[in-house]
Amino acid sequence: MRVVLFDIDGTLLTTAGAAREAFTRALSEAAGRPIQPNGYSFSGRTDPQIARDILAGNGVSGAALEAAIPESIRLYLHYFAGIGRLETARLLPGVPQLLEALAGQPGLRVALLTGNVEPGARLKLGLFDITRYFDFSLSCFGSDDADRYRLPALALLRARRVLDPAIDGSQLVVVGDSEHDVLCGRSIKARAVAVCTGWTSVTVLRALRPHALLADLSDTPRALAAILGAPGA
Repeated sequence: MRVVLFDIDGTLLTTAGAAREAFTRALSEAAGRPIQPNGYSFSGRTDPQIARDILAGNGVSGAALEAAIPESIRLYLHYFAGIGRLETARLLPGVPQLLEALAGQPGLRVALLTGNVEPGARLKLGLFDITRYFDFSLSCFGSDDADRYRLPALALLRARRVLDPAIDGSQLVVVGDSEHDVLCGRSIKARAVAVCTGWTSVTVLRALRPHALLADLSDTPRALAAILGAPGA
């Protein structure tokens, strides 16, 4: 049995800045004053961590900070859901074909390991009608833990509970576009497949020595080989 855990933003799809814009608007409203990301990178981070870091960087602290974090996320989901059809949002190359190919693999389950809170993940996947490919009972979200580096261990616990108590970390595969995707699964010895479709440079990703490094997911056989650990991948 193998569990493939996908990141969302920069790996499966892009909202072309729409999610970031909605998040920034939500932060400002929750704080009661203008809040600016000031070059902060959302890549590879959880929604609660993003909210905490940006608010704190704009001088929000103490009880006001702790209240503004969940309120920011609530408002972000409201604003993002209200955008409607996103003309600039798109699936990244090869994603539908790869998900369909993975769905046909015996002994394999596909899930998510993402910094998005679960409702946000559902909103983004729903834009492209790909929610059905993912097992949410095995998935982990920013709403489960603000620390992305604790999510792989949680994913392993869920796999053991849902599938088989004997599953170990080497049977999990983390597919993502950021350095955090490559690094976060190392504590449980998960396989890391890096894809160069996000904001992290190929130089940085290569230096981290993932098990496989792909320009994108457009070559379905190659992507499958990388995920499954086939010889030469």
